Amino acid sequence: MNDKRTAILDATRELLAEGGVHGLTVEGVAARAGVAKTTIYRRWRSKDELALAVLIDMVEQFVATPDLDDTRGELIAFVGAAVRILGTTLMGRVMQGLVSDLAADPKLARAFRERVVATRIAEVHRLVERGIERGDLRPDTDRELLHELLFGPVYYRLMLSGAPLDDGLAERIVDAALPAFASRPVASAR
Repeated sequence: MNDKRTAILDATRELLAEGGVHGLTVEGVAARAGVAKTTIYRRWRSKDELALAVLIDMVEQFVATPDLDDTRGELIAFVGAAVRILGTTLMGRVMQGLVSDLAADPKLARAFRERVVATRIAEVHRLVERGIERGDLRPDTDRELLHELLFGPVYYRLMLSGAPLDDGLAERIVDAALPAFASRPVASAR
């Protein structure tokens, strides 16, 4: 069954790359993967759930941010990885295509929060704990707010403003957010 799952997700990825979420169909995935539609519907209810499955699969492949012995550097690396992936891979297009469906489908939105958002929040928690241990961050650092401050600008650019997800964005975001939680003044690389 894992081979079929892999074939279905690979076919979904390919079709998303070709036509985005709006061009995706369960029939197209079934034909490309060489499986029956019923095989797909046993695991996923809709094309949106297939697109979300691809997104979750991509997020779960993220490697944890290495310990750089520098909280600012770790946060820049973490946000920078998301900026690169959203700006240069299929993941950005999948997110753009799913956003209205997430707003309209509570079950899909819950799955997104539990699998995608929770993974990012858990990594922010880990990075904050390291930062507190080093004395870089205050012990009362609001982890959820820091997560929102780090990723809000990224998703705002991706979904609304259309401003570029450029190479220096992660550093600018971290340098804007980090002082609010720092236990002492933060030196930026500028």
